[in-house]
Amino acid sequence: MSKHVTQGILIIIEGIDGAGKSTQARMLHDDLQRCGIDVVLSREPTDSKYGRKIRELAQKGREAIRPEEEYRLFMKDRKIHVDTLILPALKDGKVVILDRYYFSTIAYQGTLGLDPAKIRQENEAFCPLPDIVLMVDIPTAIGIDRIKQYRKETPNLFEKASYLEKVAENMAALSDDFIVRIDGSGNLKDVQRRIRAHVEPLLKKIAHSPSQTSKKTA
Repeated sequence: MSKHVTQGILIIIEGIDGAGKSTQARMLHDDLQRCGIDVVLSREPTDSKYGRKIRELAQKGREAIRPEEEYRLFMKDRKIHVDTLILPALKDGKVVILDRYYFSTIAYQGTLGLDPAKIRQENEAFCPLPDIVLMVDIPTAIGIDRIKQYRKETPNLFEKASYLEKVAENMAALSDDFIVRIDGSGNLKDVQRRIRAHVEPLLKKIAHSPSQTSKKTA
């Protein structure tokens, strides 16, 4: 079982496609950076060869690959991510913000028929636990409308209404103590204020850490 890495803070932003999590992750990163906090922003899938393959499949279709094979791509991509970025940054006392983590894998691959409990077990064998998961909740219909309107995209397989409804149900079933539900309605600043209200108490954890103190006095 993974444990929290005490030196830094691991913040995850999750939600169905179209929830606005990527935008909120960037806004939070930029806001903390302006405050002089040593913060790293990353996403999953990453830009590793496995992450690029996952995104390619998302656009071209998954008919040529079995869910189990695709899941293994996620696992390989995440292992690289944990080893090369997440753990080193946390051990350096940094705030790490992730746009998606293994909770998305539980929800999305679970919808494809894989066992959510097994997915969790395999991921938590090597993934550090987050300090907080900010689950941005919106109705599926709004998510799809946002994809069409703002991204100017035709929703892919992972963004079809019936599929996303099941994904949303899987995300709603996640009940870890570190998961906080964020109302994703309203304008971007409203949602960001809701997120900051939950992040602010965590920042006290690193306020006097050596890495943050040295950065402020540099």
